[in-house]
Amino acid sequence: MRIQRALKRLITLFGLAIGIGVPAQSAQAWDHPGHMTTAAIAFAEIERVRPDLIDKIGLLMLKHPDPAPFWVAAGDGKGKERTRRMFIEAARWADDAKFTGHDRPTWHTARWTIIADDAPPEAKALIEARGDKPLGNALEALRLNATIIANPESKPEERALALSWMMHIMGDIHQPLHVSDLVSKDFPSGNAAGTLAYVWDPLRDSAMPLHLLWDSNTRRSTKLEDVDGYAQEIMEQYPRSSLPELAAFEGPEDFEKWARESHQVAVDWAYDIEAIPDPNLDADSDRVIANMMKYILEGISPVDEAPAVPDEYWEKLQEVAPRRMALAGYRIADIILSAADRLDAERTLSGKVLDAMQRHGPTN
Repeated sequence: MRIQRALKRLITLFGLAIGIGVPAQSAQAWDHPGHMTTAAIAFAEIERVRPDLIDKIGLLMLKHPDPAPFWVAAGDGKGKERTRRMFIEAARWADDAKFTGHDRPTWHTARWTIIADDAPPEAKALIEARGDKPLGNALEALRLNATIIANPESKPEERALALSWMMHIMGDIHQPLHVSDLVSKDFPSGNAAGTLAYVWDPLRDSAMPLHLLWDSNTRRSTKLEDVDGYAQEIMEQYPRSSLPELAAFEGPEDFEKWARESHQVAVDWAYDIEAIPDPNLDADSDRVIANMMKYILEGISPVDEAPAVPDEYWEKLQEVAPRRMALAGYRIADIILSAADRLDAERTLSGKVLDAMQRHGPTN
């Protein structure tokens, strides 16, 4: 029962850690720069294949039910650039909407447990009893939102919201530590997908959670010019033709397959690294949450020292992480293009939006 209660507690803590995100001055990346980069890749791909969709996507973004972040992101951009900026905001919007009525903390992960050989027998029994069902609702949410995007009866507001969530969740499921947890002797209740396992940040003089090492890698800037540079670099390194995993989008049944690709990376080597547990692992939840918030908001780690990231591990992460980001970006484009094809058969991607704009004018 003790381990069962601890597992429930760590699930809550993990939801807090992933749900809040980390400020740019500390270690945030996959949930801001990373998501923005996948969106930039997707936008370039959509523009290459269907440039006629760009204006329609721009009109759709104007109908988002939480418009303020999109107006801020658009800035002084005009025409295609304005649409591109709003499209990039769409991928990170789920993190910008934290603590609002749009927040869905369980939608960011689908975590299958990895059981180490030295895991306590009681923990093994509990996890095995749970079966193969992951923790977190990312896959269910992805199916829901992809369906809304392609549904000709969806309202513009619904489609814009669903597009934002689809783009964000697609980025998340391509990050190996968003689809895995490790249970071991050091982490008998789980390491909360690496958020409670600390390593030394190769780029900053500080310890950081392993999860955030994967989130951040080396791409940590949210400046548009940097995001564009990241996207261009990744597309040159990993063009579509270099990725045998890419295939025609078959529908929502592909989502679990893509998440399991990421999970396999976690199984094969993502947790094959020495890490120190959060020293408050066995403390009461309030203490753990307080320390986690201090790291999230101020970048102050609860540990003073942590094992260094081996050069081989760091180099491999720099190879695999951008590859996963490339796959996410191309697949986001494929989902949108598939939805456009379906809607074109009945009307157009933004037919209802155009009608609404004519009747009511643009949203201000």
